[in-house]
Amino acid sequence: MTDVHQLRRMSCFPVELAGLWYGVPGGRWDLPLERLAQLAGAAREMAVEPVLVTLLDDPGRLRAAVAASGVRWVQLHGYPAPAGVRRIRAALPDVTLVKVIHVRAGRAVEEPFADAYRRAGADLFLFDSVGDDGRVGSTGTPLDPGAAARVLDRAELPFLLAGGLSADGADRYDGLLRHSGFRGLDVDSALRGGDGSLRLSRVDALWTAWRERHESVRCAS
Repeated sequence: MTDVHQLRRMSCFPVELAGLWYGVPGGRWDLPLERLAQLAGAAREMAVEPVLVTLLDDPGRLRAAVAASGVRWVQLHGYPAPAGVRRIRAALPDVTLVKVIHVRAGRAVEEPFADAYRRAGADLFLFDSVGDDGRVGSTGTPLDPGAAARVLDRAELPFLLAGGLSADGADRYDGLLRHSGFRGLDVDSALRGGDGSLRLSRVDALWTAWRERHESVRCAS
């Protein structure tokens, strides 16, 4: 989210979290600190939890951003080592810490370290796809569900799904939707038109398709 108007439109749907990019150099939705704080406050007024989405791995800078914005969720993109996540956890003991697990060419890059991230203090995983050019975050590249399942075999944490998710193809993820740790979807590209603006019709279609699929697989279990 980059402005209050977008937040207001999303709050018409059962949206629980709003991603606010900060410390994403060159990122198309990256925000200055003052704007991050403003939007975080606006999100809370709409009963939506703001999430700091970042590539930062400096505990001091993250602590300053959390203090300035009041965010209670931090989503760590990039490839910090488990020791780095442990330092961030020590600096931010009260936040919900989401570690992104990057999936590329059918393999989760951080799979060997999954349990180490859990022990370092990650509260949730978020599975997301890496673009063909190595870009992370909002790539629109479809997520390989098998790669996510293999990570969960190593370290069972609650998780969110991202990576090219749309109203079509929800059935590919039946196994993950059935998993007790499934907590929801993180979506961006699938909700936007060619000009980058949010499309409410896409939000409605995605919500309807995934809700129905989730209810179907859980009832069949």
